[in-house]
Amino acid sequence: MPKIFIIEDDAWMAECVARAINTLPGTFTIDIFENAIAAMSALSDCPDALPDLILLDILLDGPDGFTLLHELSSYDDTARIPIILVTSLHLNLADLTIYNVQNILYKDQMTPSEIAETVQHVL
Repeated sequence: MPKIFIIEDDAWMAECVARAINTLPGTFTIDIFENAIAAMSALSDCPDALPDLILLDILLDGPDGFTLLHELSSYDDTARIPIILVTSLHLNLADLTIYNVQNILYKDQMTPSEIAETVQHVL
């Protein structure tokens, strides 16, 4: 059963992303975190149960998504976790592949089916 972290400070947006993922066949364990600190704490608490995928907002309260990307990339185990950015910032994917960013979903354009298809493709 794939484990997915959604790191998003907008509870409504996080729930929409989770619902889109749950339209896919199969069962997923989805954990939602409202900030980078909570997500890093969860990663530290269960190093043997790392997520198979992280969906990450960049503009978070507290440490932002760029800070989290840098932190994840500094450890061998977490550096291998694929990342999908879910953001309102228009970013260049080629600049972010060093952080294992696999795709970028733009909040002003994404649809539930696009979220599900992107997650399915990355997993």
